[in-house]
Amino acid sequence: MAIKYINSKTFKNKTVLVRVDVNVPIKNNKVEDDFRINSVILTLRMLRDGGNRIILCGHLGRPEGEWEESLSLRPVARELAYQMGYKFLETAHELGSYPDRRLIFFTGNLMEDTHLAQLKLVPESDLLFLENLRFYPQEEENAMSLARRLASCADAYVDEAFSVTHHRAVSISAITKVLPAYGGPLLEQEIKSLSFVLERRQKPFVLMMGGIKISDKIEVLEHLGKHADSILLGGGLASLVFASRGYEIGISKTEAGALNKAFQVDKNFKNKLVLPVDVVVANKDMDKDSIRVCPPHEVRKNEQILDAGPKTILQFAGILKTAKTIVWNGPLGLFERKPFYTATIALARVIGGVGKRTAYALVGGGETVDAVRQAGQLENIDHVSTGGGAMLEFLAGKKLPGIEALK
Repeated sequence: MAIKYINSKTFKNKTVLVRVDVNVPIKNNKVEDDFRINSVILTLRMLRDGGNRIILCGHLGRPEGEWEESLSLRPVARELAYQMGYKFLETAHELGSYPDRRLIFFTGNLMEDTHLAQLKLVPESDLLFLENLRFYPQEEENAMSLARRLASCADAYVDEAFSVTHHRAVSISAITKVLPAYGGPLLEQEIKSLSFVLERRQKPFVLMMGGIKISDKIEVLEHLGKHADSILLGGGLASLVFASRGYEIGISKTEAGALNKAFQVDKNFKNKLVLPVDVVVANKDMDKDSIRVCPPHEVRKNEQILDAGPKTILQFAGILKTAKTIVWNGPLGLFERKPFYTATIALARVIGGVGKRTAYALVGGGETVDAVRQAGQLENIDHVSTGGGAMLEFLAGKKLPGIEALK
């Protein structure tokens, strides 16, 4: 069965529950990265222009069913109100007509009848934003009790949160059993773009992966690796492969207990695997005077690998420039700290240079997207996935519960 996707004519004057991906970094009660928030605005405007009443729901962090102020979605709701030009309110003090559009952040307990009744009284012209659904233990239990409470407030459900479709939760799975369920434009684009890589990719196909945890990525490496012409590894993944070959990697940060996985990847894809030919290292404190570039087999016991070196950047760039399809997930070094972001930013620019031109480029994962943004290349990438884990599982050939629930 196919997923039903919405367009500007799907709903008219309906109440639509929209699951959004708003699990964004927050510091001092302010959103630090608004990429995911901006991504959903076009969908909300489309629904609004159809005269629909919109109820947004989402999550932040892992509160494990407990109310935790630091994980409140209030800063996200306030940022969305600003981005859409709405007045931000926490409660609906005036339930009558109001001259300005309002975004009402609803903090009431959905499991209490009086609060649920109050939610239904909010005017249709207002945009409603529910508090973190993971404050309810029922959310991650995929409990029908919470699904029915949410369904009582809406006529239909729209999933615009691809990043959590690999989880089973009320707002992703159970809700589809009690409301007519649709995919949103963002979800449709995610599925089409990722499916293109799986089914219609062109060669040469280059897979570039970094980060620390190989256990999160080994299934993608195994599934896509057999189709890739080159597999470029950096970051902790490369360090782990070096360690599996018996190289000294000093105090480099790698995933504990994952040496066998790295050995297996090296063994299975030895002819395709491209590892750094030089690395940037430093001591524990990363003192400026301790930073040096060396071949990977010359790392000392008191040093850590923090980035790929200049020769590696040139080597990887040469391979990427010949590609017709590129998939990238994970930074190639300690991206959040200068000067160890050099390889990540440089190669983001290379991918941006071929994306939408000579190659189909797909990137995903929080730090990866951040790197592309810092490199000024977002508009030059064919598809920037809002999902990290969901993207990896999809590309590994798995069926995602949230997507299956929509069929």
